[in-house]
Amino acid sequence: MVVKTANILRSLTVALWILGPLPVLAQRVQFATPVAQISPPSTTVPAPPTYTPGPSAYAPAPSTYGAPPSAAATPSLAAPSLTAPPTYGSPGAAFGAPATPYAPPAYGPPPAYGAPSGAALSGSIQPPPAGWDPYATPGCAPSALLPQDPYLQSGPTMSMATVQKFVQHVDLDYHWFVGNGIQELGINDADLSVTFAFPLFYNSQTPLLVKPGVAFHLWEGPVSVLPVAPSTTPPADLPSATYDGYLDFCWNPQIVPWLGAELNFRTGIYSDFTKVTMESIRYMGKGMGVLTLSPSLQIKAGIWYLDRVKIKLLPAGGIVWTPNPDIYFNILFPNPKIGKRLTTVGTTEWWLYADGDYGGGTWTITRNSGLGIPTDGQYTQFDYNDIRVGVGLEFKTMRQFNGLFEVGLSCSRELIYRDDSPAAYYPNNTVYLRGGLSY
Repeated sequence: MVVKTANILRSLTVALWILGPLPVLAQRVQFATPVAQISPPSTTVPAPPTYTPGPSAYAPAPSTYGAPPSAAATPSLAAPSLTAPPTYGSPGAAFGAPATPYAPPAYGPPPAYGAPSGAALSGSIQPPPAGWDPYATPGCAPSALLPQDPYLQSGPTMSMATVQKFVQHVDLDYHWFVGNGIQELGINDADLSVTFAFPLFYNSQTPLLVKPGVAFHLWEGPVSVLPVAPSTTPPADLPSATYDGYLDFCWNPQIVPWLGAELNFRTGIYSDFTKVTMESIRYMGKGMGVLTLSPSLQIKAGIWYLDRVKIKLLPAGGIVWTPNPDIYFNILFPNPKIGKRLTTVGTTEWWLYADGDYGGGTWTITRNSGLGIPTDGQYTQFDYNDIRVGVGLEFKTMRQFNGLFEVGLSCSRELIYRDDSPAAYYPNNTVYLRGGLSY
């Protein structure tokens, strides 16, 4: 009985020992209840800075910073007092000094390029940077290192066609006519000229073109082509060389959009220079009217003044048709030409063409028979005339460096001396090679 009573008392003691601390734990839980009822931190405590990439990575919440102290909600007495940390380097923010109201600088876009800085430097305003233009448009890029050429039009629609070069081009042309014999006539022709442009009547689109040039002609026969009556007519001999020195003027006015003209005048000395007379000076010219029916079709008509022994005037004209940029037809008399673009390699265009021309010229010479027959230094004037038909290949570049190579046939050849009229000498037909460069 005593043992049973002792066990019951022991069990009650253990239960009281376990249940005894419960009121204390409950008291601790009840002590935290008023703290949980404090206003949420989002309404009383400023939100921490948002650490996101971009210009506003360290910017404080706009609803708290910069607002008057009375506008913020009054924190509970149990809540800790929070103040913004001082900005290191800002005026009046010494380490350990009492916290002062935080007033961060205004965040905004950077100043426009070229605008003067307003930051303080040792108590004064910084001067504007060197080269700053106070009248420049804000935000504009700096000006170019080199100013724009005043002779060129400004703007995106600038056209180089309105600017005329003083030296238009330099031309070199060479012909070689095969021939060496009694009935043969071999010729080597070379022509070098330079073309200059001069504005005329304040119109840069139709300048006056002035072209001085020189040429030489090396003759090989015929030296023994005797006429039927050798006692009355000297042989058809030629000097070893004749020369040209000329000055050419060309103007292509455009009267109205549909009517224009092509005017050319040339004067020069054409002789073997053993003796120069008034007959050595020649005057030549061309006059053509140009009627433009469409951008691809023109009609030309006019006259050429050749000033030769046999022919003085020659009618000229025809049709110029360009159906597309790859082909053209100059169906003109006496110098027709057609061409087709074969291909374009880089900036170089290659064209195949066929042309014709009424060639030749007139010179004053001192005759000296190659047969040993004296002619007493007879001074006379002679014509060389022929008809040329050829095909060629030419190239054109964007830098205006052009060239050609041509092979053709020279036919209807004749030599006419002024003092031997009506006698004429007819060399055999021959082939010729031609090459040319222009820049």
